[in-house]
Amino acid sequence: MRMSTLWLDSPHGTGSAGAGGPDADRAAPPRREPFVDGPVFRAGARVLVVAVLLGAWEAVSRSGLVDAGAFPSMTATMAELGRQLVSAELWTAIGDTLRGWSAGVLIGVTLAVSVGTLLGLNRFAYLSVIPVVEFVKTVPVIAILPLAIVVWGATTEMKVFLVAFGVFWPLVIQVIYGVRAVDPVVRDTATVLRLRGLRRFSTVTLPSAAPFVATGIRVAAAVGLILTIIAELIGGAEGLGLSILSSVNAGPERLPATYAFILVTGVLGVLVTSAFSWLERRVLHWHESQRNAAAKGARA
Repeated sequence: MRMSTLWLDSPHGTGSAGAGGPDADRAAPPRREPFVDGPVFRAGARVLVVAVLLGAWEAVSRSGLVDAGAFPSMTATMAELGRQLVSAELWTAIGDTLRGWSAGVLIGVTLAVSVGTLLGLNRFAYLSVIPVVEFVKTVPVIAILPLAIVVWGATTEMKVFLVAFGVFWPLVIQVIYGVRAVDPVVRDTATVLRLRGLRRFSTVTLPSAAPFVATGIRVAAAVGLILTIIAELIGGAEGLGLSILSSVNAGPERLPATYAFILVTGVLGVLVTSAFSWLERRVLHWHESQRNAAAKGARA
């Protein structure tokens, strides 16, 4: 009894003295600043950063530090962007890019999820094939572009193949590891309960692999868009990449259009990444990682 009383009365105990002890002070959550942590302040800070960058762009282009023939001003680029937004040329290029990107990503993701699932479920197949997968994954996609041009030429098929090839190899490894990353306790429990076949896959394997697959698809979508632009820029397929190349070849007076097309590709990349991130949160709202992220966002 004496030991218990001493512990309760000590600074580290749970009694009245412990409530104000140093441990309690360290465990206290950090004080929040309602104004700084508010969404209006954060949105305003981001807008301010963008405005500062645009102002710096304009200042550098007009200061003479960079040749104006190679670095057009922000106002000239924005004016050209405004003209392109009301023209059919830009929207046709965006449509061509999105068609090649979506077809390539769809084919690559479908094959990667199917093959990765089969390899992840079969240990012998995994051990037999994984060295080949790891080797091919290291081959730069740009090295395949000349072969694709020889086979298909500067066509949409060439662009789709390049995107599907680049998306498939990293994603198939992600799917394999996701399928094989089942918690041993969950796996043993499923064995004890005699879960087999499709039921075991849907209740044990799929929930374990879903976060890996979702993250892999989100990254694959962004990588696929980059490969689409590369296929258009270097391979000559129709799309935003070809528009950038054509405006560069047209001479210095068309450089504002070049920068305008580049800005469009950047905005397109942000939209694609944001859309897949939103979709990932929606589909995996039940998963612990998404619940933790939502809780942190609510506290922020």
